[in-house]
Amino acid sequence: DILTIEAKEVRTENRADYDVLPGLNQTMAKVLLRSPAKYRHALANPQKATAALREGIMTHACVLQPEVFAHYKPEPDVKKNTKEGKAAYEYWKTTLSMEDIACDCDEYDNALHYADGLRAVMAAHDIEVHAAEIVLSATYMGVPLKGSIDFIGKDGYIYDLKTTREEATQYGFGRELQRNPDFRLQAAWYMHLWKLVYGESPAGFRLIVVEKEAPYEGAVFELDQELIADGGMKMLEA
Repeated sequence: DILTIEAKEVRTENRADYDVLPGLNQTMAKVLLRSPAKYRHALANPQKATAALREGIMTHACVLQPEVFAHYKPEPDVKKNTKEGKAAYEYWKTTLSMEDIACDCDEYDNALHYADGLRAVMAAHDIEVHAAEIVLSATYMGVPLKGSIDFIGKDGYIYDLKTTREEATQYGFGRELQRNPDFRLQAAWYMHLWKLVYGESPAGFRLIVVEKEAPYEGAVFELDQELIADGGMKMLEA
């Protein structure tokens, strides 16, 4: 029973710790599968943080690590080129502590909306978190691997949180799930890595998806064994 694994036994680390951990992860494996040259270039030129990436990190923290999300402090929604705006911005800076993380106010608001949508989906489907933000590493076929899993549910499934501009329906995101090989590689990667570390397989792999526009509707999608098996072949290729 996968739930015999106590939450305290699961390796959890912050993002910086994960980034410096040696090993190939599923994100870079996707680049490697495109070409070794692109992979080498990506290693030498790390991706710059985009608004979407920052929103994603904050959304995950809001849902899974509220104690971390509490440190995010949005900038005031003012025009900094006005006297009043500059004064408000300067005052806001004086309120920050060493632990606080300054962030864009619009990105912060978006993260709040996405997080509310994700929590609503989880509540509707009775999905409960067993352990969150799980960092795993193992060696497979002589290659060090790593992965950062959003959470393992009390039902034994691995869950990944996603935002999408597609409709969260079988005809929207569901079609993207079927045709995009990245999702099946991710599912196979996480499930295999979990088994390497703990000696047993999760119940399956599911995505909790929320739309990026109001009213922020969402749904749960589960990858079937055929898709995961295809992802496993891509993992072996990488």
